[in-house]
Amino acid sequence: MSALEKSKFSLKITFAGLLKQEPNEKKVEEILIKKLSKYSSSSFADNSWIIDRGTDKSHSDRVRFHMFKEMGDKAVRLMKLFAIVLFERDNSYMYMRYLHKYIQFLSEENISLLQVNKKIFSYYSYWLDSQNKEDGKGYASVYKNKLLNSALMFHAYMNMHSSVAYIQGIKSIENHYIKTNESNKYKVIEKRILKKLDAYFMTDEAPIHIKVAYWIMRMYATRPIDTLNYPLDCVKRLSKDMATIKHAIVKNSKSARGIDYKIEYLNLKEPMQKMLYKLIKKQQEISSKLQDNNDKTKFLLTYKVVQSKKMQYLSNQVLSRYFKKIQINLNIPEENRALPRDFKKSGITYRLENGWSTPQLKNFANHRTYLSINSYTEPSKHFMIEQQRKILLANREISSRYMFRGKIINGLDDAYEKKLLENPKAHKISNLGYCPNTAGCGNHYECLDCDDLVPDKELEKYYLEQVDRYLKITEKQYETGDQVNAKDSYHRASLFAALYNKLSSSKDVE
Repeated sequence: MSALEKSKFSLKITFAGLLKQEPNEKKVEEILIKKLSKYSSSSFADNSWIIDRGTDKSHSDRVRFHMFKEMGDKAVRLMKLFAIVLFERDNSYMYMRYLHKYIQFLSEENISLLQVNKKIFSYYSYWLDSQNKEDGKGYASVYKNKLLNSALMFHAYMNMHSSVAYIQGIKSIENHYIKTNESNKYKVIEKRILKKLDAYFMTDEAPIHIKVAYWIMRMYATRPIDTLNYPLDCVKRLSKDMATIKHAIVKNSKSARGIDYKIEYLNLKEPMQKMLYKLIKKQQEISSKLQDNNDKTKFLLTYKVVQSKKMQYLSNQVLSRYFKKIQINLNIPEENRALPRDFKKSGITYRLENGWSTPQLKNFANHRTYLSINSYTEPSKHFMIEQQRKILLANREISSRYMFRGKIINGLDDAYEKKLLENPKAHKISNLGYCPNTAGCGNHYECLDCDDLVPDKELEKYYLEQVDRYLKITEKQYETGDQVNAKDSYHRASLFAALYNKLSSSKDVE
């Protein structure tokens, strides 16, 4: 066994770095190919790999290699090895998404990978500048930045492979395309555009699954990836005027399944919330009938394709295409058109303008930090957020009781647990969490109903199960006319939901 096989790969590996540990190129390739099984059950020979991230998300990630075929089998093999290097570096394959244009450029110019030198990247830049889209406009600077950067990264990571030209100082080549500021990545949808879209999605012209996705994003400022992963049972009726909604949170999920959830209440006396509830109930009926033939079940936005009569999940690509089509029909200029991803920035910005505080925005947006709100607000609003954050920090009372209140601690780890239990007045309560001061209980030992109760991260799944359990009990009690016990069961469901939500959110200030 070689030294490379015995050692653990560094998170910053390159092909040249691997050759230093194992000078035999063929063996390095074999070791890389074996590493593929960590990320996918697909074969190295497959034209596309399904990336297994061990999650329950509706759509599996996939890496495709068919666009590299025009360069020959050797080039395809190289791209696959490059993909594995990317997996090993940071568990990502972002650069693979933008390499196809580089391969197209090399093919059109009849340049092999062994002929590439520093000057080629200047030629590639000229080639990118001359390309036009279908509408006759050139590529955006941010897109060209990604295209050129991917080509540079490929050569930087695969330098020293015998099928790739060795380029001295590849890392020093500058990408001259302007990187856009992260805060400008998303735009705020103009209110007049929102009015047009709202009016359209109030009609029955849009398919029900698209309407549901629109109103979830519109009302809760959810990301498309979150919206597309809402569970089939995301709404439950509790009484004539009250229901619950379970939001899916995919980005920055802290759970192994890849999806977190947040439970909130729907006031069915409020027209918009009532409308959303009814739409989701209709979609639930449709999706429930399509579950039998699914690989991944229990997702809300499942629908049948009319032309092929096949069932599929709503995807971001389908959602984006529909948004583009309908806005063309509504005569909305291209520069003003909304993208699904823009609803998050729009929702947060407009709520900030209406006086929402940063803690409210952070909870609403499911953000881990206050600073991350800046990415979704207009630059002029950043100052307001920062000033509010300073006030919160200045007024923060640092004391053991404050630190151990259930409102503050989220995701209790071993160090926090040890610190908490060093206090002789504190106590761990079975199947509930932690009490910071049992000696001074002013709540008649009704722990579940106590604001000071600190949730236990090991009980996260249990809390969610109890929410579902008590909601079902509530429904049955309402059906039998047992109003008193139904209200009590509903209250218990809300208390367990509060514990679950404390764990699912992040610490108040970072």
